[in-house]
This record gives sequence, C-alpha cells and structure tokens, in this order.
Amino acid sequence: MAFSNTKSAESDSTAPNQDASCRATKEYRSFSSRLVQTAIALLSLAACLAAQPSALAATGTFASRNPAQDLNNLNEADGINSPYGLWSDGITMWVLNNSQKSPKLYAYDLATKQRDPAKDFDTLRDAGNRWPKGLWSDGTTMWVADWEDDKLYAYKMSDKSRDPSKDFDTLKAAGNINPTGLWSDGTTMWVSDTADRIYAYKMSDKSRD
Repeated sequence: MAFSNTKSAESDSTAPNQDASCRATKEYRSFSSRLVQTAIALLSLAACLAAQPSALAATGTFASRNPAQDLNNLNEADGINSPYGLWSDGITMWVLNNSQKSPKLYAYDLATKQRDPAKDFDTLRDAGNRWPKGLWSDGTTMWVADWEDDKLYAYKMSDKSRDPSKDFDTLKAAGNINPTGLWSDGTTMWVSDTADRIYAYKMSDKSRD
C-alpha cells in the first residue's frame, strides 16, 4: 500500500513538470529563432551597405535617427515591462506588453508621445489572451497573436471588446504552434512562427492560403 501511495504522488507531479518542460521548450525555440532572425537581418544590412554605398551616402536616410519622435515614457510605472509589438493608425500607437501577469495594449498619442489610457486594450487577460506576441489591425478589428494558445484573438477597435467571430482558430491545425508576429494586406493574414516559417491564411474564412 505504501508503494501505491508513492506512485500516486509521483504521478500527480508529472503533469506540472510536463507543462513546465513544454513551456521551457517553447521559450528556447523562441529565443533561438530571435537569434537566427537577428543574424539574418545583420547579414542583409551588410549586403545592402556593400551593394549601395553611394546611394546611402547621398541620401543619408538609411541609418539616420529621429530622437524627437521616440516614445521614452515606456516604463514599469505604467505596467509595461516587456514591450513586444506595436501598431499605429497614424494618430495612436498601441504597444503590446508581453506579460502573463499584465497582458495589455497600451495606447500613446503620436503627436504628444504621451499615454492615452482611454484607448488601452484592457480586455486581453479576461479573454484568455495571456501570452500576446504580435498585433495588427485593419482599423476596425485588432488581432493579437497568443503564443501559448496558438491563436489570433480579435477585438473591436471601437470599444476594445472581443469579436470571436473574427478569431483565427486555425493556427494549431496548420502547425503554426508558436505565433509571434502578424501582418495583413486585407486579403491574406501572414503569421510568423518560431519554427522559422511564415504561414498565410485567408482573411475571408481564416483557412490556409
């Protein structure tokens, strides 16, 4: 009987350990992917500089900075401890905070660079969208990728409420199990994955394209 109790206790601890292992694997894959993407970006930059030095020297715009347009007030006082994505309509900039404790889209006025809390998306956590990684909007709907749920959650831009009818629930079946970034031209939605691949979906019915 003592043996049976020990085995049961060991069995009870298996699930949490497996969950932790799964999450650690996803985090490792995400980190590795970012290293690869950074290396590719640096190689591309080097090739561009080598191929068009005269054009870059003439315009001087490729590497120029405009500090006056920086958003310098992203800090933990506002709750932003991991800014991971952004999207703007030209008036407001939304910054995605990648935090399981406080997943949220923070709004900033582009003209003043100040916070605009009235436009925040505070509904992510209650919706179950606790691991946001990327965002994109067509001006009417805001889609937010969730790294753990393997899904794109849809929200109404007008009142920040959920719009489940526009969710992309087709990612997991497609093998797109670590969505990180997204972009659309209005017809196709492209979703990046830590497996070094970009998946395409039809905006009309969310099926693979």
